[in-house]
Amino acid sequence: MQNDEKKVKKSFLKGMKTELKKVIWPTGKQTAKSTAATIGFVLLISVILIVLNIFFNFISEKWYDLILDRDSSDIDSSIVSGDLDDTLSGEEVDGLISGETSGDNDLENSGESAVQ
Repeated sequence: MQNDEKKVKKSFLKGMKTELKKVIWPTGKQTAKSTAATIGFVLLISVILIVLNIFFNFISEKWYDLILDRDSSDIDSSIVSGDLDDTLSGEEVDGLISGETSGDNDLENSGESAVQ
């Protein structure tokens, strides 16, 4: 049984060596040219994809603005001028963050302190 395995391994290695002798290996110059062509092609495709990405991003932003028919300067000016009804003042936001509330809190009215 073990002799059969050795014969199979020997014949496999012998066949592999014979096949590798038949391979026509590229020269160093051919390898360098192929490598340069591959790197150039990858860089070209990368540049094309970057340009397409920027172009489609620009187009999608413009379509988004057209579909919603919005003007960002109107939104910004209403925030700055305080025209939005649902905005909180800075004190109210600070109170929410710290856990304090103003008005009708049962714990505050009864004199009990809240554990934080």
